[in-house]
Amino acid sequence: MQFFEIENTLVCLFSGRLDERICSEVEHDLLQRVSEFKKDREEVHMNFDLSEVSFISSPFLRLCLICFKQFGKDHFSVKNVSANIYQVFHISGFTDMMHVTLTAPQEHDS
Repeated sequence: MQFFEIENTLVCLFSGRLDERICSEVEHDLLQRVSEFKKDREEVHMNFDLSEVSFISSPFLRLCLICFKQFGKDHFSVKNVSANIYQVFHISGFTDMMHVTLTAPQEHDS
């Protein structure tokens, strides 16, 4: 997990498999970083970048929900999601409540 600050947006880049073990390991650091980022700032945004993620589990959806509640619908988004992972968000109903966007198709050189 890596963090980047772009103006008033905190970007969290995840990679690999976000299973129960990984989510429990990163939860404290994630929530601490969110708290530090929001301190003394009025309008902030958060993006979860899943461009390097191959699998998500329900504990990761829980982390998304926690951050969604802290930032609100217009200030939290999940980006660069593969089609398979998008299905998980869709089936769970998360695409109805938060902004989830698919990875842009890659153009291949012929």
